[in-house]
Amino acid sequence: MNKEKTIVRGLVVLMSLMGLVGLTNSCSNDEEPAKGHAEASEAPVAEVRSLATYFDEYVARSRAWTYPTYGDSTYTEYENGIQPIGIAFTQNDKAALKGTFSTYTKNGETTWRLIVTDPERSVDEITAGDYYLYGFIPSTSGIILNVTDLDGKDGVGSGASYSTGAKVELNNVPTVMSEDLCVVIGAKDGTGKEAVTGLRRGDFAYNAKTVKGVGEDAMSNFVFLLFDHLYASLRVNMRVQSDYAALRTIKLKALRLSTKAGGETSREYTTITASLKANDGSKSPITGITYEQTGKVIGEDGLTFWWSDDGEALTTSFTERAGNFMPHNISTLVLTSVYDVYDRKGHLTRENCSATNTMALSDLFTEQATTQRGKRYTVNLTIQPTYLYVLSDPDLDSPTVTVE
Repeated sequence: MNKEKTIVRGLVVLMSLMGLVGLTNSCSNDEEPAKGHAEASEAPVAEVRSLATYFDEYVARSRAWTYPTYGDSTYTEYENGIQPIGIAFTQNDKAALKGTFSTYTKNGETTWRLIVTDPERSVDEITAGDYYLYGFIPSTSGIILNVTDLDGKDGVGSGASYSTGAKVELNNVPTVMSEDLCVVIGAKDGTGKEAVTGLRRGDFAYNAKTVKGVGEDAMSNFVFLLFDHLYASLRVNMRVQSDYAALRTIKLKALRLSTKAGGETSREYTTITASLKANDGSKSPITGITYEQTGKVIGEDGLTFWWSDDGEALTTSFTERAGNFMPHNISTLVLTSVYDVYDRKGHLTRENCSATNTMALSDLFTEQATTQRGKRYTVNLTIQPTYLYVLSDPDLDSPTVTVE
């Protein structure tokens, strides 16, 4: 198969953190608190910008394929836009201070802030000095971040060594997500929103500076974060067969995915543990990742990663929709498409049709038996009737979805 080759390495978040130190712990009455953190300690953040590397592309179109090689890292904006970031400020022999970088709206303007999520801790604990930053993106509801050093130590007097690396544990992660799940692989303090020296993977050191004054008079802290992918991506290109499009309109309402490792269907949630060892940047700091399945087995219809309440009309040209999934040992993708069928006068003739395509990875990609993190797999789907020219009119409302 033909492979559209781009480079995958990680993700960069350019973050301007203004007023990290010496600011109040609560928002004023006209601020909108983040959900679930109304009582949390917080501080304003000037700006967050996210840049991500490209995915390696695996496109199910032909049978020729060569395993990719990596050159220099290439980064682009994080594909899922502005997302909350789960972060841990750590220092040797101290307990990790966990929080979230998120946005809120005040006076019609979007503003970033750091929320400390532990009710027993305060943002005032982040004073001028050196820290080691570990975390993930996106920080969505229900995902729990735990951080220890590589020996599992954390806390005052524990001897924890965060300067040499950390174990980042993410609990209750959905096995299928619409967003691209990534882990921090590098951090550095900068001198401006787009100015940083020495940012590289394997270096997690960040120097927080004392803030003097408030607002525009304050000295800003700028923190730059590098991320790498924890999940694989599925890109679905869909269209309607041209002859059929002349007779019916198809509105896509949802895409759902379940995955299988061998013959065993995945569970709804995953606990992920990434071991990160500080190094000189010559290789990834990720020394190991474990994926532990939790929760119920995914149902027959799969987990929804894309949806539209009103439905989006498909055309005869391919349009793209994407999701992300836990990649460990996954050999089969089971994709369910949900759509409504209309006649050419706009009358709804069939509602909530569903079509399921079970796709073994080895059938789509030569020499690919199981999926891998940081890889994007593309499939092209066409909605069409089975026998267009012999179908009676009611039969037109029961089309099939085929993989090309």
